Amino acid sequence: MPNTNHTYCTWHISSKFPEKLSTLYTQYSEFKTDFNACIYKSLSPTKFEGRWEDLKEKYDLENHNWLNDMYAIRRQWVFAYTKQHFVVGMTTTSRSESMNSFFDEYVKALTGLKEFIENLQKALESQYLREVQADFDTEYKEMRLLSNSSMEIHASKIYTKEMFKRFQKELQKSQSFVVKSMKGYGDYLSKMYLVEKSNLPEIYRRNFFLKVSIDGSYSCTCKKFEHSGMICRHMIRYLNKKQKAMIPPDLVTMRWTINGNKFARPLPCTPLMLGNVVESQTARYSGLCKAFQGLSVVSSCSVPRYNYLMSVIEREKDVVNVSTCWHY
Repeated sequence: MPNTNHTYCTWHISSKFPEKLSTLYTQYSEFKTDFNACIYKSLSPTKFEGRWEDLKEKYDLENHNWLNDMYAIRRQWVFAYTKQHFVVGMTTTSRSESMNSFFDEYVKALTGLKEFIENLQKALESQYLREVQADFDTEYKEMRLLSNSSMEIHASKIYTKEMFKRFQKELQKSQSFVVKSMKGYGDYLSKMYLVEKSNLPEIYRRNFFLKVSIDGSYSCTCKKFEHSGMICRHMIRYLNKKQKAMIPPDLVTMRWTINGNKFARPLPCTPLMLGNVVESQTARYSGLCKAFQGLSVVSSCSVPRYNYLMSVIEREKDVVNVSTCWHY
């Protein structure tokens, strides 16, 4: 996998700060503020590198072994670097959003091999069921609009229910930003815009730079779209200023849309066949379980559906003798 980008969890690294940097925290009252600004508020690698050099000089950190080790692997954990890679929106600063947190519910350090395989299957089935439920919510539950903007209406028609909620958060937060044209900074193929919060004192403002190319492509220094596949509040503000009624196709990630699963179909799985019968009882059992999971989600949403499915199951018990399991 030559295009894979390996990253470390910032949550685990930052949990070591109080231990590894305790002397600096005690000795210098401003160190923690300066250090956090360098790690968490640097919008670009260039900004991070500049702040890191200032830290080293101000607090004499040339011979701090642990910090030197962390700097050596900065591209694997500092957000200024990792935000440029697509990780489906999973942040490295929140353990609750990580795969570690998901699998901790099923697998522990002392879990045996047999139990590990069984629990891993339960974890995958749980994830599958959550996806089926999410698909049902998207199809049958109404998308609640927060405004009458054309862009929000368009988003409600293309995104899944969960991703539409995330879009709405970006839309709400975009209202506090202003967009200013930066004349002389672009070229004949693109234009540059400064996007900043207008309600903050200038000393606390974080400047985001938006590049708009004549071919219709967009790029923002926050890198949210590259990181999560969701349009950022800065781009939304720009599009609103230009009175755009729809989200440009290049800023819509197919996997987050209502039709995403239709284009990205399940991975092919070819069970061992004997004629028209699946040879393995385990494969037959697994296939039936997956089929009933989807039915259960849909049928549990109302009493009539539930009663109908239960009546079908009871009727079929008379046809299939469930007390005997034949092996073919």
